Order: sequence, then C-alpha cells, then structure tokens
Amino acid sequence: MNELSPRKWNWPTVVPVLVTAAALATCLLLAGYLVLPALVTDRLPVAQIQRLGFADFTGRISRIGLHQTAAGPFVFGHADQPALSIDSIVLDYSPGEVRQKKIRSLRISGLTVNATLGPDGMVFPGLDPGVWERNKLEDKAPSGTSSSLAGLSVEKIEIRSGMVNLTWRHATQKIPFEADIRPDGRGMMNLDAHIRLFPRDQLLAIAAQVDVENRKVKVGLDAKAVDLDRFADLIHLLPGLDATGDVTVQTNARVTLTPFAILGANVDLTWRSGRLAYGPVNIEPGGDEAAASLSAVAENLATWQVNAGGLRLQAPVPLIINRMTATLNLGGDIRGVTGNVDMTVLPISVESPLPVTMKSGVPVPATFDVTQKATGEWSAGFRRSENNPSSRLDPMDITIAGTRIHGASPRFSLTATGDGQNGTADWQLGLNALRATAAGAIVNLPSADATGQLQFKQEPHGPAWIGDVRIRIPNPTVDGKGMAAKLDALTLSARFHQQGGGTPAVDARLRFANGQFQDQNSGLRLSGGRLDLPFRSDLKATVSDGTFSIARIDYRKHFLGKIQGRIAQKKNAYAFAAAHESDLFPGMTAALTGKVLTRGLRFENADVTFEVPSYELPAGSDVGRFVPAMKGVTLSGTVSANGNASVSFSGFKGDLNVSMKSGELEMAEKKITVTGIDATLRFPELPRIRSGPAQHIEFSRAAMGGIVVDGGSFDVQVESDNTLFIEKGRLNWCGGKVDAQSLRIAAGRQDYQVSLYCQRLGLSRILEQLGAVNARGSGTVNGRIPIAYTNGRIRFDDGFLFSTPGETGQIQLTGTDILTRGIPAGTPQFAQVELAQAALKDYAYTWAKLGLVSEGEDFVMRLQFDGKPANPLPFIYKKEIGGFIRVEAGAQGSVFQGIGLDVNLRLPLNQLLQYKDIVNMNQ
Repeated sequence: MNELSPRKWNWPTVVPVLVTAAALATCLLLAGYLVLPALVTDRLPVAQIQRLGFADFTGRISRIGLHQTAAGPFVFGHADQPALSIDSIVLDYSPGEVRQKKIRSLRISGLTVNATLGPDGMVFPGLDPGVWERNKLEDKAPSGTSSSLAGLSVEKIEIRSGMVNLTWRHATQKIPFEADIRPDGRGMMNLDAHIRLFPRDQLLAIAAQVDVENRKVKVGLDAKAVDLDRFADLIHLLPGLDATGDVTVQTNARVTLTPFAILGANVDLTWRSGRLAYGPVNIEPGGDEAAASLSAVAENLATWQVNAGGLRLQAPVPLIINRMTATLNLGGDIRGVTGNVDMTVLPISVESPLPVTMKSGVPVPATFDVTQKATGEWSAGFRRSENNPSSRLDPMDITIAGTRIHGASPRFSLTATGDGQNGTADWQLGLNALRATAAGAIVNLPSADATGQLQFKQEPHGPAWIGDVRIRIPNPTVDGKGMAAKLDALTLSARFHQQGGGTPAVDARLRFANGQFQDQNSGLRLSGGRLDLPFRSDLKATVSDGTFSIARIDYRKHFLGKIQGRIAQKKNAYAFAAAHESDLFPGMTAALTGKVLTRGLRFENADVTFEVPSYELPAGSDVGRFVPAMKGVTLSGTVSANGNASVSFSGFKGDLNVSMKSGELEMAEKKITVTGIDATLRFPELPRIRSGPAQHIEFSRAAMGGIVVDGGSFDVQVESDNTLFIEKGRLNWCGGKVDAQSLRIAAGRQDYQVSLYCQRLGLSRILEQLGAVNARGSGTVNGRIPIAYTNGRIRFDDGFLFSTPGETGQIQLTGTDILTRGIPAGTPQFAQVELAQAALKDYAYTWAKLGLVSEGEDFVMRLQFDGKPANPLPFIYKKEIGGFIRVEAGAQGSVFQGIGLDVNLRLPLNQLLQYKDIVNMNQ
C-alpha cells in the first residue's frame, strides 16, 4: 500500500469526519428550531459543508417538536455513491434544555461511509481533500464551526447501524460499526468516543478523546482474540502468504489533526496458536506460554522501542526467537534499527539424501543494526553477542549423513553496505573444538575460521552475484581403524559468480602442506604430503592442473622413496598421474595413475594403479635390508611389480603382484646359492601381508655345500609377514625326484618336521654328494627321508632308500678311506672293511638299501647290498681267523659268486650340512 500524501490528507480518519458531520447536523437542527421550522431547511450550512470538501450535499429536517427533532436523510457527496450518508438523526431535549443550548441525546442511525483504497491512498467519492489546504484548515477552522459548537452542549451521541464500505482490488469489504460519543463539559470542544467495529464478526474497540478546538486526539484500539481465519481471503491476496490463529492487539496514540501527526504511540500484540507462512518460511508462536508477543513504544514516529519474543521458526531452520529488543529511528535523513536477539536453534531431524540430525538446542545470541540514508545508501550488521549472559559457546551435537559432529557453537559476524543498485557483504565464521565421528574414524578440528565477501550488482542482463570465501583449519587430525593422519593446516579458497537466475559458477582450490599419514596395520607411513586441488563447476572452462607430492614413504623400517604427481578435475572424479622414485633401489621408478571419485562435494573413494617396469637388481642386493631375518642373503635378477589400491571411509585395500626373472640368491656364509629363479607372488589383501594360495616358484639350480639340486619348484603362500606356508615342493636331485610335504614356517618357531619322498634317485650320485666319496654306476633307489629341525639342529630320523624292485645295478666307489678311518690295521675288522672297499670298486648288485640316521653329532649312512664283485678280489679266506685276509700283489685272489655288504659311512653332520641354518632366515 502506498503512503498517503500529506498534501491530500491533513485529517485522514473516519472518526473526525463522523463527529464533525454529527455536530454540524445538530447545530443546523437547533438553529432551525430557534428560528422557524419552515426556514430551517433553507438555512442548512451548505457553504460550510462545501468547505469541508464535499461538492454535493443534500439533507432535510423531517420533524421538529418540543422534545424531539428528527432529520434525514443526509447525503455528503454524489447521490449514487456518496462519501457519507445518514439515514436519520434524532435529537432528544426539553424546552428548557434548548434555551440553555443543551441536547440530552443525539442518535444517528444508518450512517454509511464509502471509501476506496488504491495506489494513492484512501479516496472518498465526492470528497476533495485539496479544499482543506486551499482553505488553510491547518491554521484556521472553517467559518462558523467553532462558534456554532462553542455554546452547544450534547449529553451523548449514539451511532447505530453504521457501515463502512471499503473497496480494494475490485472487492468491497463491509465493516459494521457503532459508536457512543459523550462530550466532556459544556460545548462540543472535547469528546469522549467509543467506537466498535465488527469486521467479519470480530470486535475491534476504539476509544478516542477528541480535543476539537486544539485539534488533538488520544486514541486507543483494543482487539481481543481476533480470529485470523475470518480474513483468509484478504490474507491470500498476497500470493504464498498464509496466516492463522488468533491475535490480541492493544494500541494507544496521541494525534494532532491540523497538521496531522502522531505525537506518541504504543502497540502491544499477542499471537496465540496458528502459523504464519510465506514461501519456505514458516513461523509459529512458541514461547514459554505458547504465545508470541510484540510491543512497540514511540514518543514520536521518529523513534520506536520494540520488544518481541516467543516466535518459533519451523522452516527453513527450526529456531525460537526467545527475546528481541530493538530501536527504530525513522526520522531524519538516516533511518535505521539496532538491537539484539536471543535465539535458540532447535533440535532437528531431516530425512533427505543428506539426512541431518541435531539432538539438542544451541543458543545463538546476536546483535544487529541496519541504517539507510535518504540518498539510498544503506548498511547492515549481524554478529554474535559476546557480552550477552547467554553468549557462552554451548556445545552442539549434529549428525550429518551418519557423521557425528560436536563442538562449541559458532561465532559469526556479517557486515553489509550498498545502495539501490549495488551491495557488498563481508562475513566471518569461527568454530572451536570440533570433533567428527564416522565409520569408526574420528576427525578433530581444534578450530576453523572462515571469511568471505559477497557483492551484488545490477547489470544490463540482470543482477549479478560475485563472492569469495576462504576457510582455514589449522592442525586437523584423523584417527580410526588403525589409520591416523594430520595436517599443519587445511585451506579452501573459492570464488563464485552468478548472473541473473542462472547456476553459480564456482572456482575453488583446496590446499594443505606437511601432511602425515600412518596405517598401523600395515606399517605404512607417509610424511611431507602436499596438495593443491582445483575445482571448477564448469568443466568446459580451462583450469590449471593441481599438484600433489609425498616427500617420504616408509614401510615398517624401510624408506621406500617419494612421489610427485599432477591431478586434473573430471566429471564426478579427479584423475591423477604420478611417479615414484625409490630410495631402496637406485634408478627404480614406478608409475601411478588413478581416480578420486566424488559425489557432489563429498569424497567417495580413491582408486590407484601402479606399475614398476622391469628393473635389474644391482648385483649382491642385500635382502636383509627388507627382512632382517634374512641377513646375509643377497639377491639379483630382474624384478617387476604392478597392482592397485582403493581408499575409502571403510579403510584401505589393494592387491600387489611381484615378479622375478632369472633371479639368483646367495648365502655366502652358508655356501648356498640358488640360480635361475622365476617367481610371481600375488598379494590380494593389502594392507594385510597375505599372498594368494599356490604361488609358484621355480629355480634351475641350487647348491648347498656339496649337495647340488638340479632345479625344482614350490607352491607357497605367504600367510603373514611372519609366516610362510609351503604347500608342496619338488626337487630334481641325483637324476630323480624328491617331493616335499606341506610345511608351515613361522618366525620364532624352533621345531619342524618334514618328510622327503624320493623317486628313482641315482644311488651313485647320492653316495657322492652325501658320502664324501667318488662314485659311479647305475641303478636307482626310492624311499622316504624324515628330517627334524629342533633348536637350530637338523636330524635324520630313520630314513631309508631302497632299490627299485626287479632292477639291478652297479656301483663303483673310490676314495673310500673314510670307511677304515679310526679302525686299527691288522685287525679282523679292518680286513673286513678292506674287503668291502675292494668289492665296492666295481660291484654288481641285485638289490640295495641305504639307511640315513643321525647319531649324536654324526650323520650315518648304512649301505646294504646283495650281489657280487665284477672282478676277483685280492683276498682269501682263513679258517684260523674265520675271515678274509689280503694277499700279496701278484698272488691269486678269490672269485666271489655272491657277497652281501653292510657298510656304514659316518660323517660329521655340521660339516656335511653347512646349510642347516637356512630356516633361520624366516625368523
């Protein structure tokens, strides 16, 4: 509604018009009675009425009597739609009272006021308010008005069956009313009026004290429990607005009529039940007594003191305005409002794609100020009150999409300036002691500070919004599920631009430096991390790539090197590529590529693939640097690796494939070498050190002291970083096969047992490798060799090998001095051993058996044969001694048709098995 023009309206109220019209009618009727009734109608004060602005006027006196006079109807304005019409006026008096200019009562019936509310204010048909200014009503009353009323005394004035017809937006609202007016003292200069309006059957009581001579009014309005539902059609004239409930209003004001001005006023409003809704905003009364209150006091219209409270905002954010005090300055060239408000953000639970729950209310005391100059410039401020008793930083507890956040309530401030075309706002937000918990991880933010600016500009193509924001979080940490991370500081800077109602264009960068990460489960540690991450809402726009780096990567006690890379924004993801430089192996590099998947601004997971191209290990690379238990073991060959990893809120997982070609392993102290190693190990459960089952390892040759294995293979599984499970193994030894049963090797374990199953091993080759003799011949043996390892010592537990049934063989042994070592010469025992030595130089056997057993510190091989020597032996049988003796050279010996041999070869076990500590490398 437009404001009323002061030039048009010096007295824009219905009550003064009604009072003046009634007083004029009374004066006219009294004058007619005193002169002659026949002349009254002709002497109605038409000129004075026209000076009030009514161009047309009709009226008549219907009856004059000794005790009563009746007049009417009266029409002020055009006859078809007058501004004011009166059906009848009845005056009650006595002849004595008339002579004293006293009227007992004046009753007005059928008073109708017609008005139209439009863009120019209130308009009464047939009334020209401009006449008032031309007649200078503000300085001098119309001629005859004061003089006519000065000596007249009316005891009471009653108005019944009144009606105000107010037309607005082509609809007419009918407002019934009635009034009781009692002059205070003699004359009509002071009036005490009580007016009762009944819009939509709701009572509005108006009490007014009118000082006609001085043009002053004291007026009050009392409306109790007005039902807003009765005015729903009027409320809905504003699209999107809805108001329900009942309202109680009490107002008082002091008014001057000429010129019109409000000298002082106060308003008290109480709103119970119902709601006020406009668009997304929904307000309800919700104070301690489930009522909202508003009071406003002004000594003049320039300055108002306002107090309010008990307002509950349900949407878009549920909060209660517990108390608000404000001062409004509406006079002068600078208008404004200052004050403070005590709000409480209420517990909330929102079910949406991003559910939000807050379990307890958070007090938010704040101060505000708004000023506006006559030139159109304005400024505003809104900030948290730090001096208010309720300004303590109460804890807040919020859960967002399963992430629980609790900490102190925020500090904030907002200042804005502008004019009708442009505006700028600067804001600050501070948070303390934030702690977020999600998926078993805890995020600690000791503090967080945000600053920003927002600019509004009117441009030819519509309004433009330009803003920037900077968020800084010092020393954030993450801990949970065995993972821990911390940063020196995390910063986010962003700029955005929005033209008209279009989608905002955002350009942002996220940065941190000196990041630290540790996974206790795997022993992985990252340090010196840096990140410069770009974000742009328009992916078609050009934006420079981001960068990231890790200065140091440690795995357990090993320094693995560093990483440097670049990162580019894609749709719902970030793609990156990086290179890893190894410090363990000079010249080794690894290429990494991957994506970080996002949903909006939310991190989903990160996937990375990596590849180490074929790399030639430096000769003699010490394996003990990686596995301390393998100290003294060197490795060479060509290695390569590839794999992938994924990081999400549920943790870290990945897989790794490591391959070796033409590898060579050496344990110089143990005189062990393994060459021609080809192997691929797959670890599918990173960070858990556990390989897949049946990982195949092959080698072409192994030498362990004097024992030589001509290749072989194993199927193994790395069960943990401390346990190796040998599922099965096969060795190519002595021309045959040796199969090993399953064996689990664990760090710290000192007790193992394994059985070797031998097939078609060359007997002569076994004797040469294990017996410290020179052997040749044919024939193979089969059998089982149990081996026990206890506290660093190896024992053979009753192993045996026997010749293949039905298969004969031949053995030729030389260098068998070990057989007679320790036996005195010339004894029968010595002679028997010499006979065996001679026979084994060329011996054809039908069956053979080889026993393997440990006795104390010695390794004993028991050879049992059944056969005969290929040639005569220089021995003859002597009955005297019951055995064979050697004959002189040239003498004829004996031809043996069959002879059984049972020979023991005894050797120091430690000398034979210099590789016995091979198991220790797994500890």
